Amino acid sequence: MKRLLSGLFTLALAPAVFASGAGSVPSTNSRSPHDEAVEYYNGGERRLEKLTKVHEEMRATTDPQKAAALRQKLNKGLEAAAADFERATANDPNLFQAYSELGFTLRKLGKYSESLDAYNKALSLEPAFSPAIEYRAEAYLGLNQLDDVKEAYIVLFGGDRPRADALMVSMKSWIAERRANPNGLDAQKLDEFAKWAEQRQTIAGQTSALTTADSSFRSW
Repeated sequence: MKRLLSGLFTLALAPAVFASGAGSVPSTNSRSPHDEAVEYYNGGERRLEKLTKVHEEMRATTDPQKAAALRQKLNKGLEAAAADFERATANDPNLFQAYSELGFTLRKLGKYSESLDAYNKALSLEPAFSPAIEYRAEAYLGLNQLDDVKEAYIVLFGGDRPRADALMVSMKSWIAERRANPNGLDAQKLDEFAKWAEQRQTIAGQTSALTTADSSFRSW
């Protein structure tokens, strides 16, 4: 996700740079609730950027103790980021990007139902916000809600092909994980979903990308 500018920023999805550590910080009394919300949002984004390296180290290590320590560090950082995004939404209930990122942190913490609430709020404010559509679909995967995943993929395929492709990668990874550990999912449903994913991947391979909407992706 991209950081946001405060002040007269209109919440468009344009590239933004947050100037941190430059001079003194104005008192909260001189800033609007929206400015406060953007401050918390950008703080949460900075936390997530730092956690990318932690996540990569955790995936790369073969040492169980190190992996456990990194997982603990990752979860602690995610909880802190979630708190930032919650403060952002408290200051500006219309900041849909903050709800979407709150959904991301909650999903990474394994709180799928709570993350869906956040994604749903983001999309109630901005129905076409494709990052939330994609990430909500990943939460649906965690809950084995496969019809909802299919619907999300079709929407992204028609409006944001890069994110549809990213969701397909997540679906294929999820299918492999469920093959190893069904986690309560019926084998027939898994086979049907895997077949559907293969068909959609074939269709995607036969057509070129129709849009280059928001091509900024988090790597985890």
